[in-house]
Amino acid sequence: MATLFYLIIYDLPDNKAANKRRNRLHKMLDGYGNWTQYSVFECFLTGVKFTEMQIKIEKLIKPEEDSIRIYVLDAGAVKRTITYGSEKPRQEQAIII
Repeated sequence: MATLFYLIIYDLPDNKAANKRRNRLHKMLDGYGNWTQYSVFECFLTGVKFTEMQIKIEKLIKPEEDSIRIYVLDAGAVKRTITYGSEKPRQEQAIII
């Protein structure tokens, strides 16, 4: 099963209801990848895990108020990632096929 790298970036309004959604979204995404910057997660996921995560995101957010961007990158793009001040994205565990 192929694993791809997903860069997830989110921006929610600054109000009480959105803050609750943001906290739930952050906790949920934490189960799928690494929190690398304020509203950014890096995730290595199989297609099944990605679909599972997408369904959860769609249930959590309000599309008319919230903005979520997911960039799908292959292994070559990950290897070419340039970082300053932190580690390059990496998988925390080996995936056995």
